[in-house]
Amino acid sequence: MKKKVIYAMTGVLAAMTILSGCGGNQGQSSEDTPAASGETTEAAESEAPAAEDTAAEEAEPAAEDSADGKVEIVYTSRGNADEIKVYQQAVDAFNEAQDRIHVTFEASPSDGYSQQLITQLAGGTAADVIFVEDLVISQLVKNGTVANLRDFLASDASYIKETDFDDSVWGASRTDDGVYGLSVDCNPMVLYYSPKMLSELGCDDPQELFEKGEWNWENFDKICNTLKENGKSGMIQGGDNIRLYNWVFANGGSIWDGDTYKFDDKAKEALQYICDGLKDGKFVYGGTLPNGQGEDAMFMSGQTGFIAVGRWLTKTFYNEGIDFDYIPYPSKDGKQYAPAQVCCGYLSVNAKSEHLDEAMEFVSFYCGTEGQAARIEGVGTSVPSVKTLDDLLTDSKVPEHVDHILNVRATGWTLGDEAVKDSLYPGFLDATKSVFEEAYVNGADVSEVLERAEQKGAEIIAENQ
Repeated sequence: MKKKVIYAMTGVLAAMTILSGCGGNQGQSSEDTPAASGETTEAAESEAPAAEDTAAEEAEPAAEDSADGKVEIVYTSRGNADEIKVYQQAVDAFNEAQDRIHVTFEASPSDGYSQQLITQLAGGTAADVIFVEDLVISQLVKNGTVANLRDFLASDASYIKETDFDDSVWGASRTDDGVYGLSVDCNPMVLYYSPKMLSELGCDDPQELFEKGEWNWENFDKICNTLKENGKSGMIQGGDNIRLYNWVFANGGSIWDGDTYKFDDKAKEALQYICDGLKDGKFVYGGTLPNGQGEDAMFMSGQTGFIAVGRWLTKTFYNEGIDFDYIPYPSKDGKQYAPAQVCCGYLSVNAKSEHLDEAMEFVSFYCGTEGQAARIEGVGTSVPSVKTLDDLLTDSKVPEHVDHILNVRATGWTLGDEAVKDSLYPGFLDATKSVFEEAYVNGADVSEVLERAEQKGAEIIAENQ
């Protein structure tokens, strides 16, 4: 394996923010952004800060070699102005680590990023290295526009090996035939809550309940009812399918039967549980929050007891002195660490690049141990997708029960897994979400909503055959 880069470079990388986060929008946390939902990328791109003023012209797939003999490659990702600066710092670190390859970073506008990327790849004008959201990676694998990294990862030229990544972070980026993207890091979904607030209200301690195997829906409801009685919402329930599926798996249910979108009885029970919570006021639907009043603001102001997000809010809460801790989703029977989503985004290599090996080397550096260690060290906004770096989180001791998020990663799922095939079909997530909203917002009958959602899913699957 490639020699490790000297630690002097970690200071350069340390400022980097998370690229993953359920769709790839770094640092976002309001309702219906990719970081919050993992599936509303197309809608969220219009809300994310665009980088039009700094975006470069479309990159040619193969840059000419530089006058000093170095191979020139281009890397592109979307981002706002601050994010672009730290991406450039990461590129500079790689350029300083070796003297054979020079990487140029070119920012792309956030608005319509994925569709533009698909068009560029098809037309032969995409950069050598590209950031790919979890919603579209399967499409790029199917159409052959991203390169297979498997052989390179097994070589001595790679900074990282395929086996170094946690099995839960691959999603649709890995198939039986190969590896088509590396997770830059990840964000398992957990519940945030304020131990101080619950203690002051006389609620049972979720951690004690968890340790006793009693962190179940019944006890969760008791806490939410107490919060409601004291003028607060028990939980902000996001409208994206991901937040629904986390409850489904917490109940031992399933949503796919082979290649058929089919909710079993336990999945139906989970949807009914959510709808009952919304109806009686224990839960608040995130899609109905006022503009500018996201779940993070609701939590910081003490208006809600629980929100479901990844580690991306941890640094903000820590810096603002907000009291919080992690706890996994409660299961109906108290089973610990039921599967929950692990949000991911990927770096891939343009299959038409004339410098495939050099592009792959950069990807292995960026997503490898050195790159992730520098980004995640201390109180950061993400979780390593490389298994050997877990001590970076545990050493931070923020929050107190930080181990929960690592255990959720170990048992979790990623879009494109066998259990959640939604992202394999373009438009599937948004189309089915609109059906479920009939139950969340209008109180439509759960059985009828599920029948319509399954029918909508079948239609989209058929359209993509």
